[in-house]
Amino acid sequence: MKIVKKQIRLLLFVFVLLLNSCSANELKIVLEKKSRTEIVIPVEPSSLERKSAFILQDYLKRMTGVTVDILSTPSGTKAHVFFIGNSLFNSAVSNAAPLGREGFEVRVQGENIYLRGGSGKGLLYGVYELIEKQFGARKYDQGAAWVLQRENLTLPKDLLMRFEPPLIYRESYYPSSMDAEYLDWHHLHRFEDLWGLWGHSFFKIIPPDRYFTAHPEYFAWTNGRRQASQLCLTNPEVEKIAIGYFKDVIADNPDAMYWSIAPMDGQGYCTCDRCAKVDQEEGGPQGTLVRFVNRVASHFPKQIFTTLAYGYTAEAPKRTKPRENVYVMLSTIDVTRQQAIATNPSAADFRRQLQQWSKLTANLFVWDYTTQFTAYLNPFPMYDQYHDNIAYMYRNGIKGIFEHGSGTTLSDMSAYASYLQAKSLWNPTIDPNRVSKDFFEGYYGSASRAVQRYVEQLIEARKTHHAVLDIYGNPITDRKGYLNEKEMSGYRKTLNAARAEVAHDPLLANRVNTLLLGWEYATLEQAKTYGSHPLGFLKQVSEGKWQVDPMWAGRIDHFVDDVLKAGGRELAEVNGSLEEYRNRWLDIMRRPYGGSAILGKIPTFKPRYLEDYVANGDRTLSDGLFGDTDYSYNWLLFNDGHVELVFPLQGEQTASRVKLNFLFDPVHYLFLPKEIQVEASVDGKIYQDIGMQRVAENIPTDNSAKVHTVSIALSQKKMRYLRVQIRFPKDLPDWFEGARRRKPLLAIDEVSME
Repeated sequence: MKIVKKQIRLLLFVFVLLLNSCSANELKIVLEKKSRTEIVIPVEPSSLERKSAFILQDYLKRMTGVTVDILSTPSGTKAHVFFIGNSLFNSAVSNAAPLGREGFEVRVQGENIYLRGGSGKGLLYGVYELIEKQFGARKYDQGAAWVLQRENLTLPKDLLMRFEPPLIYRESYYPSSMDAEYLDWHHLHRFEDLWGLWGHSFFKIIPPDRYFTAHPEYFAWTNGRRQASQLCLTNPEVEKIAIGYFKDVIADNPDAMYWSIAPMDGQGYCTCDRCAKVDQEEGGPQGTLVRFVNRVASHFPKQIFTTLAYGYTAEAPKRTKPRENVYVMLSTIDVTRQQAIATNPSAADFRRQLQQWSKLTANLFVWDYTTQFTAYLNPFPMYDQYHDNIAYMYRNGIKGIFEHGSGTTLSDMSAYASYLQAKSLWNPTIDPNRVSKDFFEGYYGSASRAVQRYVEQLIEARKTHHAVLDIYGNPITDRKGYLNEKEMSGYRKTLNAARAEVAHDPLLANRVNTLLLGWEYATLEQAKTYGSHPLGFLKQVSEGKWQVDPMWAGRIDHFVDDVLKAGGRELAEVNGSLEEYRNRWLDIMRRPYGGSAILGKIPTFKPRYLEDYVANGDRTLSDGLFGDTDYSYNWLLFNDGHVELVFPLQGEQTASRVKLNFLFDPVHYLFLPKEIQVEASVDGKIYQDIGMQRVAENIPTDNSAKVHTVSIALSQKKMRYLRVQIRFPKDLPDWFEGARRRKPLLAIDEVSME
C-alpha cells in the first residue's frame, strides 16, 4: 500500500512539473477572463494596420468575452503586447528577412508578439492565420465565423509563423467568395479587384455597335466577308484605337494590376491576307493575337496585360514570345472532370499546351472550371480533384489560378469546393485529407460521417460506371451511370441519415438540406424523361392517356422556394433563372399527354441517331414526352442530310395528320429540315405519298433555341406502316456566323399521328 501511495505522489509530482513546464513555455494572453495583453499599432497607422488591429481585437473578444485595448504606445501595465505593423516589428526584431507582397510573419520574442506583412494584404492575412491556426477559429462559408469560446487564451513562446504564397493570383469563384471577410480570411482575390479590364475584352476595347457600320475593316474577315465576330489584329487603326483606349482607362484606374486583351468567346477570327500571313508563320491565330498584345503592351511597360490561350488561341505560337509584361491565361475548358488533370486523357492537349507555352514565358495563369455550368446543383463528383489539380498546376510553373465555379449562385458542394480550393490556392502543398476532415466535422457536425459517406458514394459510383464528367452535362446523361435509379436511392438514404443526425440543430440541418437540393434537382430533371415510370411525373388514366401527377406542381414550387432560401439564384449559366425553371415545368404540365395513334410504336431508323445523345433510345420519338430547348433532353440527333423513320401500326388504320417537333438551335449546329415526306404502306414494301411539307429557312434574330412544330395534313389512305422521310441541309447556311468546321445536325422529338 505504501508503494502504491509513493507511486501516486511521484505521478502527481511529474504532472505538476509538466504543467509548470508547459505554462512556462506559453504566453497567457487571457487568464480567467482577464486580459493580460494589449494591442499596439503605430502612432500614424495605415488603414491596413488599423483594420488588422480591430479584427484581432474583435476575435479575442468573441473567444473570451474580454476587450483587449488598442493603443499607440504600450501602457506598461500588461504582461504581453501584440505589436502590429512593420515599423514596430523591425524596431524590435533585428535582421528581419524581406517579405514578398502578400507574405506575413508572426513572431513571439520575449514576452511580446510581433506581426508584419508585405506591401499587399500580408499583415491582414497573418492576423487571420493567427486566429485560425493558433486560436482555432474557422470561417467555413459566407456566414459568421465559428469560434471556440474559452476563459483562457495562450500562445507558445516559440511561436514563429511565416509564409509567402507561391501563387500571385488566387480566385475561387463561388458564393462564399462574395463575402468580404471570407476573401480576406482565406487570402483570395477577385478579378473585379485586380483587373482593370477582364476576360473576353475585344469588344470592350472596340465596340461593334460604335465602329462596325463605319469601319467594318476593323473587324474579322471570315467566311468571305467582314463580320463582328472578332477584331482584325493586323489593322494599324485597330492597334491605334486600342492604345488610345488603354491610355484613358489606365489613367482612370491606375491601381489596377492587370489589363486583359483577349478575343471574344467564340470563333470567327480574322482570315484576311495580312492576318493569314502572320498565322501561317506562327502556326495559327494565336500568333496574330500575341503579336498584337505585345505591340499594345510595349506602350505601357509598367502595366501587366493578360490574354487568353483558349479555343482557337490555345496553342503556343511558333515564333513570338509574350513580352515580360504580358501574362498568358491557359484554359482547361476542353478537359472532362472524372480524372485529375495530371492523368486525364482528355487533358493531354492542355498538358502539351502548358509545356509549349512554358518554353516561351514564365508568366502563366490558368482559367480552370470546377462546376457543371448547365446544371449547377447536379451532383458533380470531382471532389477528389480540387486540390490535386491546383497542386499539378503549381508544380508546372503556373503563377495564378482562377477556379471558375458557380459564381454568386449555389451549386453542388459549393461551400466545400470553395474551402478546399482556397486552402490549396494559398498553399498547394497542404494535406487535402486533413483539410477535408476539418471542414466536414466543423461544417456538418454530427452529420459529418454521413456526408463524407455521401461524397465517397458519388466518387465510387463515378469510377464504377466510368462516368464522363462534362462541365456542360446534366442529370440525364448519367441516368444510366452514376445517377442511375439504384445509386440515387443510395444517395437519398445516406442524406436522410445525415439529416436525422442533426435534426435538433437548425443550422446544421439547413446545411444538410442544402445538399439534398442537388439530389432533388437531379430527380426532377430525370423525371422529364421517365414519363409514367414510377420516377416520372405522369400517371396513366386510361389506355394511351396520361395526366400529370397532381402532387407535381407543389413539388416544383417547394423545390424552387428551398433553392431560393439556400442562396440559389440560377440553375444554369444560360437561361437558368428559377422563374424560367418554374415556367418551363408549367409548360410541361400544361401539355396533353397521349392520344397519338403511334404512341409507344418503335420505329426503325435509317440512319441511326447519334449515340452521344440517346434520350429514351428507340422509344424517344413516340414515348409521349416532349423535348424542350435543351437538346440533351428527349431529342434524337442526326447528321448526313437525310432521316427515314418507319412506324409499324396496330392493324390497318387511316390518319388525317402527322406532327413532328424539331429543335432550332444554331449555337449547337441544330437547324430545321428542308422537306418532310409522309408515306403509307400496307405491306411495308410499296409506299404511297400521303403528305408533304417544305420548311422555309429560318434566319434567326437572336441565338436562343426554339422548338419548331411541323403539322402535315394527310390524304386518307389505309396503312399498316407509316414512313416519314426528312431531308435537311448537308452544309451550313450562308448566314451562319460561327465556325464552319462542323456539319449541320437535325434534332427530332415527338412524332404523333391523328
